[in-house]
Amino acid sequence: MNAIIGLCHFCEAHGPRPLFCTFTTDDESHTTEASRGTVQCSGCTSVGPDTVFVSRDDNGIIFCSRESVPNNDVTAFLRQAALRSITCEVSWSNEGGVVYFSDTQGHVLSLMFPVKDTRARGLKRLFSVVVLMKDKMLLLNITPVLSEHMQKIANELQQLADVVYENEQSICSQRALRLKTGRNDFGQSRSLIQLTGDEDIFKKLHSHFTWMLRTGGITYSETLYTSQDLLKKFSPTTSGTIFEENACTVPDGASMSLRELGKLLSKDVFRILLYCTLTGIEIVIKSHHTEPSRIINNLSSLIPSGVNHNISHIRADSSVQVLPSQDVCILEETENSNFDCKWSHSIPVKCPTLMKKIENAMQNTKFNDAVLLQHIKSLQLEWLG
Repeated sequence: MNAIIGLCHFCEAHGPRPLFCTFTTDDESHTTEASRGTVQCSGCTSVGPDTVFVSRDDNGIIFCSRESVPNNDVTAFLRQAALRSITCEVSWSNEGGVVYFSDTQGHVLSLMFPVKDTRARGLKRLFSVVVLMKDKMLLLNITPVLSEHMQKIANELQQLADVVYENEQSICSQRALRLKTGRNDFGQSRSLIQLTGDEDIFKKLHSHFTWMLRTGGITYSETLYTSQDLLKKFSPTTSGTIFEENACTVPDGASMSLRELGKLLSKDVFRILLYCTLTGIEIVIKSHHTEPSRIINNLSSLIPSGVNHNISHIRADSSVQVLPSQDVCILEETENSNFDCKWSHSIPVKCPTLMKKIENAMQNTKFNDAVLLQHIKSLQLEWLG
């Protein structure tokens, strides 16, 4: 997953700052070069500028954890994310992180949490875990998975810090001392290693962040369809590509155009047939002068599957007596080649989105019949995802 995960904190001397970050790379130099940092502060130091934690997977992806990112623009973005995640983009509930977007720099998922510290202002320090990414939709899709693990990381750090806090309070209660003396000499912020009492805390964070990056990458993946793949998805029995001539059209004479069918039927009858076609309600066509196959081919072209011989709910039947019901719609040709629709149900107020788009396309006078057919094909591909 192409993202950066960082641990940020609020320093009494320097304000909100990134402390530790993990990212994916294929550049070996990132595993050896020193981190660039200008702040000499125990609280703002994690593993040191010369230390880099590295993990590799079977696909050759390198997961690097260090104090800073080897890119000035991303470093500025990470610092801004640290500032926003601790000061304004804060959720005090335990339901997960906060997502906020920036089209210019990137999108962020953040989770702020307090950690107890006997030497800090208010006896606690503020930390946050942030996930920086350029892909907005991917970030939204994996937010539940990442938020759950971010909360797990926060709970783990809080539990370790609680043990150290209780031990220090049992030796000398800082709250009572401050109330008695009135002194508020906080000094420099202490490092996370001192707060948790765990020398390997950043190695554990490297494992957590690496897991998040790998999980995000395998949970959702992009698939680039070629023209052949799209055509097989749209019509599995068709060969060739969508760029071949007449690849997505019906041969002349096999069916009437959609607008011709709309003129042949009244507006209300056409809307009922369109709704029944898209929702899978059985349609029985009884005609005496108009060829039923032309209507069937036309209605079949509206269904996203696009394979006419698989359309089993649209059929011509003039011999067997069929009664209209909620699941059966009968289109019957009357005198003077008029058509009447018999259906015991009615079209709901909220119709399918594809039906609305087809109706709007038919009303667009800039579309001729050929363009209209191709536009409906694109709507069907959009519906198929």
